[in-house]
Amino acid sequence: MEINEHALQPNPRNVNTDSPSDEIYLSIKIGNGQIGGNRVTCNNEQLVKGNLTEPTFIGKYNSLSGKEIEVKTNVLDVNSFTNRCVISTTFINQDNKILYSKMDNGDAPENGVASFTGKYMLRFTLLLLLFFSPFISLKLLAQSNVNEIEMSHLETPSSPGLILFDEAPSSIEKPTTPQGLGLSVLGLGQNGGALEFAPFWLKDHPELNAKALYMDKSPILSHLSISIASINSDDQNYFAGGIRTRLFQTYGQQETLLDDLITQIEDALSDGDFDQVAILGKAYTNTLEKPVFNIDLAAAIGISSLSNSFEDLTLNRWAVWTSFNWRPHGDDFYFTLLARYLYHDINSEGMNEVDYLDSGIRLNYDISKFTLSLEWIQRSNFTQDSFNGYRVAALGSYKLTDNFFLTTTVGKNFSEVNNIIALAGLNFGFSRKNISAF
Repeated sequence: MEINEHALQPNPRNVNTDSPSDEIYLSIKIGNGQIGGNRVTCNNEQLVKGNLTEPTFIGKYNSLSGKEIEVKTNVLDVNSFTNRCVISTTFINQDNKILYSKMDNGDAPENGVASFTGKYMLRFTLLLLLFFSPFISLKLLAQSNVNEIEMSHLETPSSPGLILFDEAPSSIEKPTTPQGLGLSVLGLGQNGGALEFAPFWLKDHPELNAKALYMDKSPILSHLSISIASINSDDQNYFAGGIRTRLFQTYGQQETLLDDLITQIEDALSDGDFDQVAILGKAYTNTLEKPVFNIDLAAAIGISSLSNSFEDLTLNRWAVWTSFNWRPHGDDFYFTLLARYLYHDINSEGMNEVDYLDSGIRLNYDISKFTLSLEWIQRSNFTQDSFNGYRVAALGSYKLTDNFFLTTTVGKNFSEVNNIIALAGLNFGFSRKNISAF
């Protein structure tokens, strides 16, 4: 398992206390929906370990004073949206007074571990203040003739756009989690492509723990993605913008399994048993990617140009659709139902406005790194009764790496002519670290 080491600065960090009789408590929160474990030592003696989300007693000031406290936090990347890890370290006393608080962040390798190491020293601030007070007074008196010092100076996944124009490898989306930044290429770059990103994951969320991700029944913001797409043809170009999100999800009895896996991962991270972390992490992410039931919503709007010029761009198509995904046994077999309304103003193509209603089903089965699917969609034309098309396609997807997928599609498309589907495509997902460079 790949590990990124992060030595926290400054080294050491000073934790100031008000009384030598203070009892010291430590809290470490893991954000961005990741999972972490902690181990706290003093002079190589273990004080506490495990999940320290709630303030945990680590000792009295008198027993810790003058000694270096080492806090090691290992964070496993289990969030498919981003590999950025963020931790919040807080020292408090028995009166819940915050003595020190700091948020740190760093990237983990994909499905790897970000290991944060911080060293802390307890300081009795009153003694320091009394010792330096004569020097501080002289300094203030010397400056009083120059200027007046005020107190404030001392403060410290398929893009909706491609689906809109019936150019995506799949017209029924299976449930996915959008990356911080995603890229789809059709026909190995010859037919166009799409760029998609999830705004929610372009910043850190220190208070968002891993359990909150799967306990959230309506993850609208965390699953919201925005995309732009272009499709090239011999006679004209198409451009589209789209959004999609998740309205509802539930893991059913799988929530208990996820709870148990989090506890085991935290313990393994605290002990530094990274072989066990790799096994448990894979089981966790595999379960997290498979809600028993979810409802997704998407919409897209498109423009086209017959002359391939900006002056001739015409807004002529938009659609909104929802999909219902169900895993009957919570395993690798699942099916997706689709309902979509599509409006097409194609006067520029010598036809009238058309209203479509698409309804269909997609069957999916995951086999290791392969996903095999079969989809069928009936398209009903409310404007011209003479046209009722359908699409049927077989799809295959292979996971080359964690963020690199190869997809192929063979079948029949909606149109009455030129309706043979034979597509090969590549899907890329980029972490937040890559976004900054991009």
